[in-house]
Amino acid sequence: MPEPPLDQATYIGHVVSVRGGVVQVRLRDVPTTLVMVEGSAHRIGQIGAFVRIPLGYTQLFGVCTQVGADITRPMAREDDGVLETDPGPEAEGYRWMTIALFGEAVEGRFDRGVGQYPTVGDQVHLVTQTDLGVIYATGDGRDDTISIGRIAGSDSIRAALRVSALVNRHCCVVGSTGSGKSNLAAVLLRALAASSYDSARVLIVDPHGEHFSALPAESSKRVAPGQASQTDRLRVPYWALSFGDLARITMGRMGDKEAEFVRDRVRALKVEASRHLDAKPAEQTITADSPIPFSLRRLWWELEDNERMTFTDRDQKDETRCEKIEDGDPEQLIPPVYPAASLGAAAPFLHQGRRGLARQLELMRARLVDSRFAFLFDNSDGYHPDFEGRVKDDLDTLLVGWLGGPKPITVLDVAAVPSEVLGDVVGSVLSLIYDALFWGMRLPVGGKEQPLMLVLDEAHRFLPATADTSASRVCGRIAREGRKYGVGLMAITQRPSDIDPAVLSQCGTMIALRITNGADRGAVSSTVPDDLGGLTALLPSLRTGEGLVLGEALQVPSRVRIDRAPDRTVGDDPKLPEAWLRSRPDPAGYADALVAWRAQSTSIKSDDSKEE
Repeated sequence: MPEPPLDQATYIGHVVSVRGGVVQVRLRDVPTTLVMVEGSAHRIGQIGAFVRIPLGYTQLFGVCTQVGADITRPMAREDDGVLETDPGPEAEGYRWMTIALFGEAVEGRFDRGVGQYPTVGDQVHLVTQTDLGVIYATGDGRDDTISIGRIAGSDSIRAALRVSALVNRHCCVVGSTGSGKSNLAAVLLRALAASSYDSARVLIVDPHGEHFSALPAESSKRVAPGQASQTDRLRVPYWALSFGDLARITMGRMGDKEAEFVRDRVRALKVEASRHLDAKPAEQTITADSPIPFSLRRLWWELEDNERMTFTDRDQKDETRCEKIEDGDPEQLIPPVYPAASLGAAAPFLHQGRRGLARQLELMRARLVDSRFAFLFDNSDGYHPDFEGRVKDDLDTLLVGWLGGPKPITVLDVAAVPSEVLGDVVGSVLSLIYDALFWGMRLPVGGKEQPLMLVLDEAHRFLPATADTSASRVCGRIAREGRKYGVGLMAITQRPSDIDPAVLSQCGTMIALRITNGADRGAVSSTVPDDLGGLTALLPSLRTGEGLVLGEALQVPSRVRIDRAPDRTVGDDPKLPEAWLRSRPDPAGYADALVAWRAQSTSIKSDDSKEE
């Protein structure tokens, strides 16, 4: 088979082996790997570059995943006209490359996947701008894409991600610190906000408090502890938590018998309080995990009473119980006082039914008065139950504040939430949201009718591979089942190796920015198809703000130059050396820093800043 003439500049070699979707190509010997095609410069054998294999009316497309050269040169034959006989100056033997097939075009229409495969001897060509236009053409008439940047190596082609694939099939964004993850999130979310999606619904779990600063104020709201406005203040009613999470936060470790005793008391209080609900559930359906208001201060007071009561006789009955010296006050967290028990065999006697919960009850009291936990136990708003379990505001008001407002993006800023309970709080919030959308899936605000996109930053903190937490359980449930009920997950992390592999495997789209750690690269490689796994070798050499997009949101695996968001996130790098070139600030600013520290707020500014 004669080789095409040199004036066919796109020709670079021919197929020598085919193994499924992996094709081995022997490259032609040319003086230089730099060629000009239609006025544009192309380099032969670039990792991540596309190639074309014409098969009649069908054009197969593949991506280069590996290049190399034979160590020894095979013996040439006189009839071996398809091969060049003069070795190139750069390598001994024949140069080759491996490509992974990803799609085909028939009569100018591109489809993902391959219907037929090449054979030995088929020609391989570089792709031109015309070919790229065919590959990246949407052409379906649907308004289902948002642009996040440009295809690397072709500035005229925008990288447009399919919104339906991002939400319905989940997504993972990975990259080392400083690689551009926050900027990518800002670009993607700003594109969603600027689109025509009037009913878009996005919730960002932000453990560093950085995303709100990069989003337009007219399309986003921030919910955080300590906000002045009640609608913007983070509030997670303790009675909406599961019993396990509530007990872990308020009482710490307990034995199984003690935990069951407290669980029974919580259920009894919820059954009693359920009569105040507008729609009372059947008693047999109520458990200690049911989101029904009850008074935690009453629970504390009753448990304290059980621990402290004494009796005048060993036969402990109601009539032999000692009279209280002081009744105590559950709202003021003042325990009841009984006559002190005798140390010997004389009365008064300790309560035989006490559970040894003194340490746990002291922790509960400390939690209830700790200002850091006000988002859970605040007794000054409508979510706080009275002694009988009545509330002014129910969970529907809370969900409206999180998801039901006119702005499509809600940033759940949990930076001020104590780290020891952060996982439980985030897990409880997500569980509330997911359960509400699940049970209301057929309603206009349900997940089926108005899908939700959940963005989980620092996902390795909430989805650990080796621990079982409330956050990991609900996020794992969303990853496995959320597609069916209209809840999509976008996990953003710098440590994919620390994330539960089962969650990563459920992500239909992977956007990988620069990664230098070998274990993290391995975690990414394990989630992409074997044929494309070689592309992950690119990850350490990607430029800042450049990412490799693999999966369903972009129909072809692509290297993308991501746009720069107009507003920097709080978590962006400081501006150096500009910051050090300015004059030294007034030392009085440390007093303002102390005020901000004690107020647990980063929004406090110095007097000079306020005047500006």
